[in-house]
Amino acid sequence: MKTLFAVVLTLGLLAASGFAQPTVTLIVNAASSSRPAGSTTSPTTTTWSALPNSSIAQGSYFTIYGNNFGPASSVCSATPASCYWKPYPLPTTIENTSVSVTVGGTTVPVYLEFAEQLNGYSQINAVLPSNTPTGTGTLTVTYNRTPSTAVPITVVASSFGTFAWNEAGSGPGIFTNAVANQLLTPFNTVKPGDYVTIWGTGLGPAPNVSTEAAAPPSQTNLCGSGATCPVTVWIGGQSATVTYAGRSPYTAEDQIDFIVPANVTTGCYVQVAVVTNSVVSNFTSLSVDASGAVCHDDDGIDFSDIASVVQSKGQANVGDIIMLSNYLNLDLSSAGLGVLKWDNDTVSGVIGTYSARTLDSFQGLSLAPSVNNCAATPFLQYPPPPDPALAGVAFLDAGSSLSVQGPNGTAAVAKSTDGAYTNNGVPVGGETINDLILGCPASSTNNCAPFFLSSAFAISAGTYTVTGPGGSAVGALSAPITVSSSAASFKWTNQGSVTAGPIPRNTPLTITWSGGDPNGFVDITAIASTLSSGLEPAAATPGILVECIAPTSLGTFTIPTYVLQTLPSTVNSSATVPPGELLVGPISNAVKATPPTGLDALYIVYHYIQGQNVSWQ
Repeated sequence: MKTLFAVVLTLGLLAASGFAQPTVTLIVNAASSSRPAGSTTSPTTTTWSALPNSSIAQGSYFTIYGNNFGPASSVCSATPASCYWKPYPLPTTIENTSVSVTVGGTTVPVYLEFAEQLNGYSQINAVLPSNTPTGTGTLTVTYNRTPSTAVPITVVASSFGTFAWNEAGSGPGIFTNAVANQLLTPFNTVKPGDYVTIWGTGLGPAPNVSTEAAAPPSQTNLCGSGATCPVTVWIGGQSATVTYAGRSPYTAEDQIDFIVPANVTTGCYVQVAVVTNSVVSNFTSLSVDASGAVCHDDDGIDFSDIASVVQSKGQANVGDIIMLSNYLNLDLSSAGLGVLKWDNDTVSGVIGTYSARTLDSFQGLSLAPSVNNCAATPFLQYPPPPDPALAGVAFLDAGSSLSVQGPNGTAAVAKSTDGAYTNNGVPVGGETINDLILGCPASSTNNCAPFFLSSAFAISAGTYTVTGPGGSAVGALSAPITVSSSAASFKWTNQGSVTAGPIPRNTPLTITWSGGDPNGFVDITAIASTLSSGLEPAAATPGILVECIAPTSLGTFTIPTYVLQTLPSTVNSSATVPPGELLVGPISNAVKATPPTGLDALYIVYHYIQGQNVSWQ
């Protein structure tokens, strides 16, 4: 069971070779990485402590990335056991590789689980000893008696991270049915009232510190009394009853047992977060269904559409078309540039084969959490963060290009280099803020000019139809979707008061609106980057994107405090482009189009959000 939760992430760093000095480029909680896996951008130093809640807890698993340390892959391939620990006792050296942490003048050797020079980078999975002092300190990696430069690390008593299917700390989490111990997926859901186990690391020191290196941990419940339980589980905005929080039978691995609240909103991507000692964990999702059946979301995505083919073939061919329009008032007055109006309209089509494992780890066909939920996802440099599960999609040929026709004309949607379809030519999941948030000036008359928006920069009502000629794998397709006049008249009614000054993150934030798609929803997107100065964030500059989905009919939605606390503060940033944003707008339900030959299901959705840069206090 332990191997299921061992985290071996894939990052593209510089190659390690010879006996050069080891370098450390990234330190993360092994469950809730502060950067998304799958990025080809090499991280730089200082990235490990730039986000809130990214410290390393006593007694927890953590991962070190860098160069020039650990045995070569050839060594590990020939004798795999030499590169992994063989408890017990827990080793502090693997193949001439060791790690030490110094805090407050005290140096402790770190327990190593895994060390290797992989394909272009070095990685160590380790356990921070429970007797490591808390506070700021340094970490040093030594390989073949050559130490790295000491790099910063912050040690805390607890900072929990939930393991995720994508091994990047986002998307569907590693949850099991607490009774049958079955892994939970969109095809194997839980009901309100069921007991669920969260698997992760970082609850705190081992219950038996003196024997931590010599024997498996004892299972001691931190929540023996509900009144004194230091762990809060939030699921779909509801506080759950926690029945057990503590070590699992495995070193550094924690489990939290809770009861799914009776009134929780059901769906495929119900968001779960854990708070320990005011520290908010990563957000992962859980599939909840009222009867325990295959999950479906109120937004129209229904996994029963493909359940039978997945069961029989282990995969499904799905078409997912998203029309996204972002309109931003960007205040650059501090730089003497005034307020710029920016818009970008993007059409993306992911048409491909999804394996059962990819569907288990996917963050959603509609690019959104379940209704009445908020997701918080880390990104580097620019939002949105790519979904690592896209790497598991085998794209299908539906023709050389698609096209979308709407009230304002027709636009081409070309096949990008990864085999998906985008009208900006950027591979899906590889977009930057220049593509999806800024795009180009709204007054532009070039190919970036508004397509979904009217001359008044409001979304245009009418029917939009995405068509494709068909290709070698998929037949000709047609996917229509209608933007109603009510959706086109959507207004964010308290925008002025909310954005008038710095927005506090220690109190709930209420958003109100009028109009909107009567059959759809409202998207509230909050963005905060750690960019502190200059114009362009570095490739490794981290941030958080929060997205909340609410029914249109409510007219109001309140973002909980624990969600806002995942955002880094931006009040002290002197960056030319303010690194905080808040956008609100109507989105549709997922319309099921008639799938052409070669597809088992075809969906189309639209998102239109507008807003401005803000300051997060």
